[in-house]
Amino acid sequence: MTTTIRTSSKNYFNKIQKYITNKRVFFTPSVENGVYALTIFDLDSFRANVLLNKMTKHFHLTKQQEPLALAA
Repeated sequence: MTTTIRTSSKNYFNKIQKYITNKRVFFTPSVENGVYALTIFDLDSFRANVLLNKMTKHFHLTKQQEPLALAA
């Protein structure tokens, strides 16, 4: 499962990148059209939710989930 975190703030991008690195989670950073993204790999949904809940609480952020793609 992959999880993507997007922000338009370079400052938050750097802070989140450092936080995830300290948690020893594999991710790939990217920047496209002024939107910074971190794509997290190899976490099941439970561990991804735990990580995101702790991170949003740590940085005083809110989560916005995108709808999942419909199966064909």
